[in-house]
Amino acid sequence: MDSYRLYLLARMAWAICWASMVTVNLVFMVEVAGLDPLQMVLVGTVLEFSVFVFEIPTGVLADTVSRRLSVIVGHAVVGLGFLVIVVWPNFYAILLSQVIWGFGYTFISGAYAAWVSSELGVSRANEAFLRGSQLAHAAAFVGIVSAVALAHISLAIPIAAGAIGLIVLAIALSFLMREDHFQPTAVVQRDTWQAVRVTFMSGVTEIRSRPVLVSMLAITMVFGMFSEGIDRLFTPYLLDEFEFPAIGRLDSVTWWGIIAAVSSAFGLAATTIARSRVDLEDQFRLTNILSVLLVGVSLGVLLLANLDSFIVVLACYWLVGALRSAYGPLMTSWLNRLLPEDAKATLFSIYGQADSVGQSFGGPVIGALAKYVSIGFALGISALSLLPTLPLYKRMSRQLKK
Repeated sequence: MDSYRLYLLARMAWAICWASMVTVNLVFMVEVAGLDPLQMVLVGTVLEFSVFVFEIPTGVLADTVSRRLSVIVGHAVVGLGFLVIVVWPNFYAILLSQVIWGFGYTFISGAYAAWVSSELGVSRANEAFLRGSQLAHAAAFVGIVSAVALAHISLAIPIAAGAIGLIVLAIALSFLMREDHFQPTAVVQRDTWQAVRVTFMSGVTEIRSRPVLVSMLAITMVFGMFSEGIDRLFTPYLLDEFEFPAIGRLDSVTWWGIIAAVSSAFGLAATTIARSRVDLEDQFRLTNILSVLLVGVSLGVLLLANLDSFIVVLACYWLVGALRSAYGPLMTSWLNRLLPEDAKATLFSIYGQADSVGQSFGGPVIGALAKYVSIGFALGISALSLLPTLPLYKRMSRQLKK
């Protein structure tokens, strides 16, 4: 299949499966597995530690063997990881599931963007990233509706359905995905640890030689420290601090479906605006847009952590989600234009690893604050942790001018 069309269809299929799993995944952990706020954050920390350990080896593997194969394997392993959650719903089994699906995610994170870029070229790939994100938000509605319907039978069923869907998607990709413009390392060269080391070190040297890439690496790490708080604590925050309004026959499961659906709608709107208004060729302006988005994210989380109105808190959460939805593909496009083609998967993986380092270090601290002070206080500290990105973005703007 044409690579552009396949990427968009695969992103939509992933979004449906992902929405089916994550709409009730955290609720399942709280209500079925009985995890407390600290355990919720520790689950995320284990996930990010898994990503940290495997991100570079799998990125190098994609650059030396096959980016296509890496993406296919990643989809299947992520699906297996989520299956573990529903088969053994207890804290330690959930920790194991995070290791598995974190391992699977590292096969996808660097390789997918690198595969798109090599098959389509930089400019068309950047367009594909935004268009794919836009369509993924639209497709997620299917997964959300399915998750809510199935969750009324059991919270485990939508998670299992999405996980099996990812495995089926991996099988479909093995038949439909092409790789016409990638030259793997020769077998004689790739069968040594030296090849792995050389590929990794060339990526490190590329980043160190360009100050603007070093600055983005630091920003990625700070963003990782921030994201663990809102990603892991918002669900227990709503469950512990608020009563879900009774509207007709809406129960808490339906409310989570509504929250996810509106999040997708906001994300769709944000990516649509970004796709139509942002010039991906203007690296300097794109840098300034990224900094503004992070300021909005920080203010939104700070507000929701200090307000006591259920609807206003949700509005802040939806706004933060929309800004993050635009930030992700725009940052990928920013990196894609600056990273060299021959080690692109490795370099994307280095940035993924930086995000994991931030989450691994920030997660336990935020979790401890949530458990021993309050979840709202922990979310507020998480929001403030984004402030160091502002001088870093200002520095990047100066570097790009030079």
